[in-house]
Amino acid sequence: MSKKAVEKKFLDAQESLVIQQSDFSLSLIKDMAEKGSINLAPSYQRRDRWGDEKQSRLIESFIMNVPVPPVYLSEDEFGRYSVIDGKQRITAIKRFISGDFKLAGLETIKELNGLSFDDLPSAVQNALSIRPYIRAITLLRQSDPELKFEVFLRLNTWGERLNPQEIRNVAYSGKFNDLLFFLSENDVLVEGLKTHVKSSSAYKNMDDIEHVLRFFTLKNNWEKMSGSLSKEMDEFMKENRNPDSKRLQEMESDFNESIKVCKDIWEDKVFLKPLGGGQWRSQLISPLYDAEMVAVSMLTRDERESAIKNKAQAVKGVEELYKESSFVKSVSQATNTPSSIVTRINSMYKMLKAIA
Repeated sequence: MSKKAVEKKFLDAQESLVIQQSDFSLSLIKDMAEKGSINLAPSYQRRDRWGDEKQSRLIESFIMNVPVPPVYLSEDEFGRYSVIDGKQRITAIKRFISGDFKLAGLETIKELNGLSFDDLPSAVQNALSIRPYIRAITLLRQSDPELKFEVFLRLNTWGERLNPQEIRNVAYSGKFNDLLFFLSENDVLVEGLKTHVKSSSAYKNMDDIEHVLRFFTLKNNWEKMSGSLSKEMDEFMKENRNPDSKRLQEMESDFNESIKVCKDIWEDKVFLKPLGGGQWRSQLISPLYDAEMVAVSMLTRDERESAIKNKAQAVKGVEELYKESSFVKSVSQATNTPSSIVTRINSMYKMLKAIA
């Protein structure tokens, strides 16, 4: 690349990102978040990760006058912003000053443990509301709209790293990503992953979103995969970012019907591993989820109805599959490789076809 080309890219970058720096009091941050002036959940944001103890340490930092990193906002319209970086900090400020939690796990000022905002001495309440400031760096409206995603990615990969699904959520936001969120609320999936517990790692890490994506990726590509499942999911989201309404409806119906039939066939043992002696592991097994969901999706309607009628044989069939070394290996070792995926889906499909 020539020096002129480098210089042009540099100058373009200076004009594409227009920022403003401001110092906000904690009470103002709280008010803006409560009134919705700051959107804490734009589509590209990760889910809440901080528990009460980590939020408590932030509040303690303000009380101790310890510097806190700035937050980054994007100006969506005049007077309204979305969070690019700093969601956890703003949430902690809002929750504490609103009286939503008590400080816990503090080791420097232990006397604060067990206190809510209203329990603090009035002088500390006033000082905490007004005196500490948090720096807000705002990308103004005239900035290139695509840059807020780039800023989000760079800021969040320097700190607590984004996992693959969080990155996909940013990089491939669109109608298909919205569908993944919607379908992740399916009762069977929520029960299997325990994502009704919002403090669970499965919920925070977007495992539920990724499991919906696994189904669509594998249903379409399981026989022709050439790379890892993670890369295949990246490509599938990239290629299907904004399907038309008809395609979206077909995908929604396909997922809902497949997971419903799986539940009808295996009932309380759906996506679970048999342990022998009539015992089953209580945790959803992702590779088994792949096999059951994709295999069911390939059955005809008549075959699905027959499999439901012969559900006892289907349960027995999974128990028998777990006696085959090749199947066990495909759901327990190097599970996201093309060979393992083909083995487990093929085995499950053949078993269901035999009883249908």
